Amino acid sequence: MLIIAIILFLTALLGTMICIRSVISVARVKHLFDEPSEERKIHIFKTPNLGGVGIYCAFLFAAALVIPVKTLPYFHSFVSGSLIIFAIGLKDDLVGLGPTKKFLAQIAAAGIVAFLGDIRLTSFHGLFGVGEISYPLSILVTILINIFIYNAINLIDGIDGLAGMLGLLGSATFAICFYLMGSIGDCFLAIAFSGAMIGFLYYNVSPAKTFMGDTGSLFTGFILSVFCTRFVELNKGASHLFNAAPAIAFSTILVPVVDTVRVFIFRILRGRSPFVADSNHLHHRFLNNGYTHMQTTAVLVGTNAAFIATGFLLQGIGNAQLISFMVFLAIMINFFFWNLSKKDKTAGEVKSIQQGEKLIEEQKWGS
Repeated sequence: MLIIAIILFLTALLGTMICIRSVISVARVKHLFDEPSEERKIHIFKTPNLGGVGIYCAFLFAAALVIPVKTLPYFHSFVSGSLIIFAIGLKDDLVGLGPTKKFLAQIAAAGIVAFLGDIRLTSFHGLFGVGEISYPLSILVTILINIFIYNAINLIDGIDGLAGMLGLLGSATFAICFYLMGSIGDCFLAIAFSGAMIGFLYYNVSPAKTFMGDTGSLFTGFILSVFCTRFVELNKGASHLFNAAPAIAFSTILVPVVDTVRVFIFRILRGRSPFVADSNHLHHRFLNNGYTHMQTTAVLVGTNAAFIATGFLLQGIGNAQLISFMVFLAIMINFFFWNLSKKDKTAGEVKSIQQGEKLIEEQKWGS
């Protein structure tokens, strides 16, 4: 197993680096850049936003080439669903895609995984006093939760390194858990994605040479939702290894989930659509207070890692109590982060701080 894991990891890592290097070259020739024209956008120079293409292609190549098929009975359904996510992400990155079409495609992708792949939640593990749930409710709940995870990761992808580091943190955590549980196929899948994330992050360290775009962020949300569901379901029953699997799974995506809920509530309270983008995410707040991209990423990823550690350390208290505690703690931390400073910089001032980087990058890409 060790040899397969190493080959898988290196194939995904090196494959992603090679693919993204090619994608950047094509983007420069074809002028496929994410232009910093909108006020809410943080970057100050044109940057390719197709890093997700390299992530997905290299990951899929490594997984299909190295992972033994018998260890992943749901692999075909997983690939089918992920192709839908890849397609809508790519179209959105290139020409834009309306929210209705994107939402319908996400329903289709989540439905394929839940219905055909049978990767679904079959129990609430005692949450809200509910145990086993019916098949139709199982499919519905799984689809809704998965779609929310897709978009939570997509929405938090606003600064260099953040979504990639959160994806790496989650996949590495699940890789270890699946290994301890003896679920080799799931472990291999998580290892492959971890390798792909590291390969991407090589090009995404501030100032980023490429962004993952919707292609990468939606796929990151897609695969993390699969890992969460598989982890929860494999720990159902008397012989489970982890006592509070739903709470632990929740902890791996807690920062993007709580940030998304907070932003949606803010928008609704201000009479705006929750789906209209703005600059009220936590990472915007940090940048407005003078933090760099890497400092902001380190704080938010470190916070999520602390929640994961909390989930493992306190799993003995039960799912409901642990989830309630983590949500309360997350709200308090959000309040603290949001009130770090009363003196905010405008988006224009934040961009002006990076003018030195802009000059360097404009020489690199040509302006």
